[in-house]
Amino acid sequence: MHGVIAYTGSNAERFQQLCRAAEHFGANKVDTRNIANNWIGSFGSVNVVATFSDTTGDGVVYGSAASTVHYHSENFLDEAPDDVVGCAIHREAGLIVAASRGNHKMFVHHLSEHEMMASSSLSVLAYALRDTTSIDRSYEDFALGFGFLPGVHTVFKGIQSLPPGTRYFAATTHSETTTAFPVSVPPTTSFEQAIPQLYDLFIKAVTEQAGNRTKHAVLLGGFDSMLVAATLRKLGHEVHTYTFSFGDPNFEQRNISEFVGSLGITHHPVVITPELIEKNLRTFGSHFYQLGAQSHYQILTLIGSQQIANDGFNAISNGDGCDAIFLSFPTVNRRATISTRVANAPHLLKKLALLPLQTSLAERQLGHVGRVMRSVLNNALLPQPARGHLPTRYLDDYALSRLRIGAQPKQAERMLTLRMRLAEPTAQMDAPRRAFNGNGLTAQSRVKVDGAVCTTGLPHFSPYTHPEFRAFVSSLPIEYLKNQNDSPSAKGKELLVAMVRRYDLLPDLFIEQPKQSPSDSPVDNWYMTCLKDQIMSQIKDLPFTVNTKYVNTILRKKYAEKWYRNNVSIGHHTMQAVGLLASYASFNRLLHEE
Repeated sequence: MHGVIAYTGSNAERFQQLCRAAEHFGANKVDTRNIANNWIGSFGSVNVVATFSDTTGDGVVYGSAASTVHYHSENFLDEAPDDVVGCAIHREAGLIVAASRGNHKMFVHHLSEHEMMASSSLSVLAYALRDTTSIDRSYEDFALGFGFLPGVHTVFKGIQSLPPGTRYFAATTHSETTTAFPVSVPPTTSFEQAIPQLYDLFIKAVTEQAGNRTKHAVLLGGFDSMLVAATLRKLGHEVHTYTFSFGDPNFEQRNISEFVGSLGITHHPVVITPELIEKNLRTFGSHFYQLGAQSHYQILTLIGSQQIANDGFNAISNGDGCDAIFLSFPTVNRRATISTRVANAPHLLKKLALLPLQTSLAERQLGHVGRVMRSVLNNALLPQPARGHLPTRYLDDYALSRLRIGAQPKQAERMLTLRMRLAEPTAQMDAPRRAFNGNGLTAQSRVKVDGAVCTTGLPHFSPYTHPEFRAFVSSLPIEYLKNQNDSPSAKGKELLVAMVRRYDLLPDLFIEQPKQSPSDSPVDNWYMTCLKDQIMSQIKDLPFTVNTKYVNTILRKKYAEKWYRNNVSIGHHTMQAVGLLASYASFNRLLHEE
């Protein structure tokens, strides 16, 4: 494990609790410092997600892939890269904790006034506090509905995350927003003018992220990451690609042999087995800070990152963020379209359509398909801007009433109030951008990167998340991104495809290949067959009594779900409820480890 811990207060044993927790999760050595009852410690690669002051409190040191940079601690994290988080000790201000604007988070727990624990690892902080904390169920309905917790909430009582881009002064409990790099966006007057501008920014992003490395590992998942690998190769670098291999040709990435053969790339399969999925689901909460509807997606990246680390690489490149900024997730676009159409139906008709879907028969025969239909109809009944904002609700009120035995937990906020609050910033957005905003709140990619980095110590880089590239694309008219391009893999990426073709970055074979989901896998079949007993065993660790008959209904094979996997979902996945429950149980299990 790699990360940072901190404590401010007079009880040195509190800090030792954090040190022992870090060691419990695999930290070989914790480097500690103490200045006037402000304690900080690092474990693993301190230049990945951790930052530290020197012993005099004069400055802060953080590292990047290319170099190590010093900043004064009173301006801790100002103009720092997006993915730097950590702690500093200033001789006057005391302990300062800061959260990044990128993938990584900082977590804090207030013991008393002027006494606080902090860590970049939620599992380390929770394990250190396991005698006094427990699962916080006050947002459980929302978490099991949408697969994430809103705002600064975590699954543990008394532990919160700092908001992104926040610098927090422990002694005064004062928070302030850190200064981001100023990003200038070049003016664009036409689609044609934007093509070379996009190319220049893309090459700049790839070059800067490569730093002084000339040998690269790329997690390959399709068009987006193929473009990254091909560009690195054209720049004269040695490239090794990695894809997930499930022992089933239906789930292998397309055209891999043609791609690596045409560019002289060395390829490595990452073998994924049911046993690996089961093992990592059991320990999910030790690696990741949030439960997940597609928890196998985070697990795949973790396993791939571990193999890349074992192969001797010191960084990982990927295609993360491309679909989000170019508005090209097919499922999200489809949801935005369907939501708009269903919303126009008569109110009474929508209410009547819900009735047969809220029955035992619908759960038994339709399963996930029925829950998706309920979610679409219920969303259409919401006022704007909440309508069409968040993704499908995987376990809604009806499903939860069947799942949980006994009294239902009291929730901190009404669901409608919470959803309206989350959707309020999207009030002026068009339907596609509103849907993509809601999809982004689930933070599935950020969660997987944070967990993989904190486990392996290898930073992840994607040119699509580079601040200048991202700002430029976000400034463009939507018709530059989503027009009449008929390429299945690049739908919603018209400008990017035009750039690739003009500068001959990829052959048409790879541009026009059908899009595959990064979460595609045979995991549904594994859950229903060889992993069924293990799943039933794991969910016994949930913080409530489970109706096992209902879970067996979820795990039962259904024709409707088979149709959905084959004809609707590009991820061929309908068992999101299983991933949610198993990953949620892992956080409760963590508190009871010896």
